[in-house]
Amino acid sequence: MKTNYTVFKMIALALMFTCNSWGQTTLAKWNFNGADAASVPGGGSNPLPSEGSGTIGLVGTATTSATPFAAGVNSTGVGSSDPVTTNPPNLAWAITNFPALGAGNKTSGIQINFVSANYAGIKVKFDQRLSNKAANTYVVQYTADRLAASPVWVDAQTFSFTPAATGTGDVWYNSRTVDLTGVTGLNNSDMPAIRIVAAFDPIAGNYLASTSTSTYDGTGVVRFDMVTVTAETNLATTVFEANNNSFTVAPNPSNKEIVLFNKTVDIEVYDILGKMIVKSNNTSSLDTTNFNSGVYMIKTANGQTQKLIVK
Repeated sequence: MKTNYTVFKMIALALMFTCNSWGQTTLAKWNFNGADAASVPGGGSNPLPSEGSGTIGLVGTATTSATPFAAGVNSTGVGSSDPVTTNPPNLAWAITNFPALGAGNKTSGIQINFVSANYAGIKVKFDQRLSNKAANTYVVQYTADRLAASPVWVDAQTFSFTPAATGTGDVWYNSRTVDLTGVTGLNNSDMPAIRIVAAFDPIAGNYLASTSTSTYDGTGVVRFDMVTVTAETNLATTVFEANNNSFTVAPNPSNKEIVLFNKTVDIEVYDILGKMIVKSNNTSSLDTTNFNSGVYMIKTANGQTQKLIVK
């Protein structure tokens, strides 16, 4: 039986990680669609992905607006890049309550947590709709370790424009794309994250409203739609094993049993939402009997990680 399991595991790995993928892989996507504003899966505080897996949430002072999900199209039918062109179900996530003038530069907006284990070449794409009083500038940042005590956020790209002379409330800025394929720290990891945060105008050095006839005060509304994280490459089995063979877990997947490590380590175990559920020192095993089915990340004290699947 043990031999059969080993053979099956080798075949499964070969099928899953054979060389490079033939096309772009969607790791996580949110279209925020629903039959009405109260029916978007996950609700305003934690909308669930429409494709793939991951979490999306608010950072800094940002909150959802009074109606967390608003139209993804305007009155003339022009809207986000969502192929669904009617409202509903084409909805968008509406965010407000940004910092006051001169305060909290690049601290408030949304954060996207995702898993890139076995993948490389990360890109993020999103649509934005800005009310007249919303900031004209947004920065996309990334971190390779969102679970660190103080994650290091690196600016990747700035999106800004000269405030318009007339209203911008019905204008969608679609398919804003950030290429992170050169950031190797985001590859083959269970810990990366991306933020999209309001920022000072790069010339004015302070927040500017999207419309020159309006005044920024933090109460403007930003709508997000079609937030998508993709990977360009599906890593080969040999690459995956080379990066992880110094710390191994077996059996993996686990059928809610005791899994064994190849050495004695101090560990922290996190669920897919980034919540630590187990901490243990000087151990060579982990009891998954009471774990819910899903994906977990085991992190050792010296920074080695392994993904654990519990069936």
